[in-house]
Amino acid sequence: MRRLTTMLSTRAAAFRTSRRGSIPILFALSLLPLVGLIGLGIDYGVAASNKTKLDTAADAAAIAAVVTAKTYLADNAGQADATTKAIAAGIAKATNAFRANVGTVALAQIDLPTPQLSRNGQTLTAVVSYSAAVRNTFGPLFGSPTTTLTNTATATTDIASYLDFYLLLDVSGSMGLPTSEEGMARLAAVNKDNYDDYKQGCQFACHFPGQTGWGLAVRQIQLRSDAVNKAVCSLIKRASNPAVPNQYRVGLYPFVSRMGTLAKITSNVANLNTTAQCGSDWPNGQLALTNLLDTGSTQLATLNDPSTGTGSGGTHFENVLPQIKSEITSFGDGSSMNKSKPFVFLITDGMQNYQYYSTFQNNKQNYPGYPSIFPGFFDAWWSDNGSEPMPIDPSNCDAVKRAGATMSVLYIPYNIIRFVDRGGDTAWENNRVNGFSPTLATPLKSCASPGFFFSANTSDDITASLNAMFDKALQVARITK
Repeated sequence: MRRLTTMLSTRAAAFRTSRRGSIPILFALSLLPLVGLIGLGIDYGVAASNKTKLDTAADAAAIAAVVTAKTYLADNAGQADATTKAIAAGIAKATNAFRANVGTVALAQIDLPTPQLSRNGQTLTAVVSYSAAVRNTFGPLFGSPTTTLTNTATATTDIASYLDFYLLLDVSGSMGLPTSEEGMARLAAVNKDNYDDYKQGCQFACHFPGQTGWGLAVRQIQLRSDAVNKAVCSLIKRASNPAVPNQYRVGLYPFVSRMGTLAKITSNVANLNTTAQCGSDWPNGQLALTNLLDTGSTQLATLNDPSTGTGSGGTHFENVLPQIKSEITSFGDGSSMNKSKPFVFLITDGMQNYQYYSTFQNNKQNYPGYPSIFPGFFDAWWSDNGSEPMPIDPSNCDAVKRAGATMSVLYIPYNIIRFVDRGGDTAWENNRVNGFSPTLATPLKSCASPGFFFSANTSDDITASLNAMFDKALQVARITK
């Protein structure tokens, strides 16, 4: 009996120390989580694939919303309720685009709230959100029957702004000065007065009939008016490439003592090119602004009425700026063709002069220019109140800005006038201009809207600056709220 007991005890101890029987048990215990991990991996892969598909559909829907709305606004610029209809069209397009791109999503229940589309100033913003519950195959074994997917896609775009450019172009006598000091010296050498010998070498605003070198100067020396004309034609070319039809309109308004109209505000680029004589160039052809320089006569008069037109004599900003304000047809925000945003581009040397060459007839002031024959004493009187050059009064610009227009100023500085001082009016005028011309930029900066003051002298710089003014206007239009 003791022997049997000993034998059983020995076998039990051997069994306890043997490990071969534990392997199947451990394998069985580890199999369940292993299978679960594999199953969860499969569920994750399905969910990830579905999310990629849903995200792509949401992105496409957001883009479709803003593109559709922008296109609608461009095609229906004159509609009073264009924005409301554009937003409705964009939302409908976004919904359809999402569904078309999603197609069938395996094991998923998708919820797509109505896409959001809004307009803030000239910016359209679309927001597309979705949520989806994807049924898991193995997840229920671990208490996770579904995987929830969510995301939000956003798209924005700028709407084309409708902009009006009123080019207020100084064609007073001083804009007939050359763009370089070398040109100034050449002008002084040829510009002579047949009647007053002491005016020989005149350079400042003395381009009236009688200066025998004037025609020669125009043909052989590049004047400020030539350079400005070239720059204007460059801007017209820029305006010929709008994002939408009739996006840009340009008007040309030369002035001396008063403002004349060379071209009313228009989007007809072909007519603008013809009117500004953009097919010509110095020195081979005559340019519109050089032809309009104050040579002692009123130009661009309405129905030959001498009380209208550019006038003659000094530069009168106190007349011209109220006139351009009255000419502006829209003080809008640029959001539609009927609400175009106005920019006044004042291109000038900034020299105010209260001088007039005028007559008073039929109870109104006329501006026929410098008369060759004085009118009879009893029927009219002629007035020249003397040259009074001085800086511009920037307060003349305030009413234009308050009304809602942006004042953009291109200042063309004076070159110092080199001359032989023979006394008389010419010497006094030249000395006066030389004395304060370096200060002309200060009041012009006050005239300009913030960030819209530019300065240039050479022909290339004038063109570059006018194009920079155009670019600045586009930039402001994009961020208008």
